Amino acid sequence: MDTARAYTAGNRVAWDEIAPHRPPEPAEFFRTGGSTLDGPEAAALGDVTGRRMLHLQCASGNESLSWAARGATVVGVDISAVAVGLAAERAAQTGLPATFVAADVYDLPPELTGFDVVYASSGVVCWLPDLDRWARVVAGRLRPGGVFLLWEHHPVWEATAGGPDGLRAVTDYFGRGTPVATLDGSRRPGAASAETRFVSFLWPVGDVVTALVRAGLRLVELAEYPVPGLYGGGGSAGWLPGAYLVRAVRV
Repeated sequence: MDTARAYTAGNRVAWDEIAPHRPPEPAEFFRTGGSTLDGPEAAALGDVTGRRMLHLQCASGNESLSWAARGATVVGVDISAVAVGLAAERAAQTGLPATFVAADVYDLPPELTGFDVVYASSGVVCWLPDLDRWARVVAGRLRPGGVFLLWEHHPVWEATAGGPDGLRAVTDYFGRGTPVATLDGSRRPGAASAETRFVSFLWPVGDVVTALVRAGLRLVELAEYPVPGLYGGGGSAGWLPGAYLVRAVRV
């Protein structure tokens, strides 16, 4: 097993453990027009009616089903077979055009290709031990002219923590491929116990964009956004970036 897949295989155990505690929204939520998409990511793609979408690292499928409710035909992929099972069950209950596959992002089934959109969102980049390899996966699964959309929490948030004296750096923003074996309570995935073991990585925004460009994508949009309350402070905490969006096209 190569190094990247060794890391992701270790994290799979943890995700299988916590997936039952993070189920998708109820079927009625989606049937009545509910969505877990954030405003900027929904606006970035606009009308997705009839478009084929590959959702990488989809977890329990909330965003996959949200896009399907907006008219896309979605294939969601996640490393956790437990999460994929929950997502597939919810899709069947809703009747929405979404299917789910359990696979490592670095080892996708070959038939998953030629998509109009590849999408990833909210807490995915930090689990990637090899950024360039991931970017090549993204580019390789898009049709020419297809769109990649990433909506992600900002790595400045990952690198800092709040306290009585304000924010302080808790890890190296430029750590890149250096594993971050210990995640503090605010950064650990919800429902993870104190014993749950993850290995994460911190990738600067510039590295993410550069990897996508090197893989053959043309950058269309890079935007950063505040996320109220993310840093736990008052109004000035909104001066810091909380999320970022990347939209790129396969040339």
